[in-house]
Amino acid sequence: MAVQKSDFGVRMEELKETREKAVRDAKRNLILDASVKVFGEKGFHETRLEDIAAQAGFSKASLYNYYEDKESIFLHLAIREHERLCDKFETLDLPKDSFQSALRTFLTVLVHEMGARFAFIAAVSNFQTGVFCGHETFGKHRETLIKQFQTAVARIQEQILRLVSQAKSSGEIRSPLSEQAITKYISSIIRGIMYEWKIKGKMGDITVEVNEILEFVCHGATGPAQTA
Repeated sequence: MAVQKSDFGVRMEELKETREKAVRDAKRNLILDASVKVFGEKGFHETRLEDIAAQAGFSKASLYNYYEDKESIFLHLAIREHERLCDKFETLDLPKDSFQSALRTFLTVLVHEMGARFAFIAAVSNFQTGVFCGHETFGKHRETLIKQFQTAVARIQEQILRLVSQAKSSGEIRSPLSEQAITKYISSIIRGIMYEWKIKGKMGDITVEVNEILEFVCHGATGPAQTA
């Protein structure tokens, strides 16, 4: 005859499972934190599990308790970083006084966040083709990584589109171009900056980059209208 657990026993078991999950999640995140540094320094191809284990303070054997291989670590790292980045922008409190002020804040945070991840992104990305996770060596994770990247890009572009749509409605943006086209061109400028940073092997000045984007978006190549 089966013995039924008391409510207290059930709660204690649930608390134990919660604690164990919290510890496991913390260790998984510790490994991902270490992998950001290692991938950034060595690139995806040259990184070994031993390198990640050493950086995280784990043995190589113990890594297998949390991730099955290097590709799996990269997959979970990409998902985590994309989620963090997108969540940040979807909860960002932007100025409401003008499109230019809102876009300045948005771009400053975006370029800063990309800069904080620059070494990692540059080591594993192909900005020329716009593919973040297109390496064939990612094997069975390749399609998942590509979809994850595309989803993250779409979520960030959605925030830019929202700003552009509001500015169109208020009359701040008077361009005949569609909201989607304007969003596409702003996104392309941002991607171009990241590609330039990768080619040069170093980040540019974030304030300068943001000011130049704003100047071009708000005044175009011909500059502001001149008064007589």
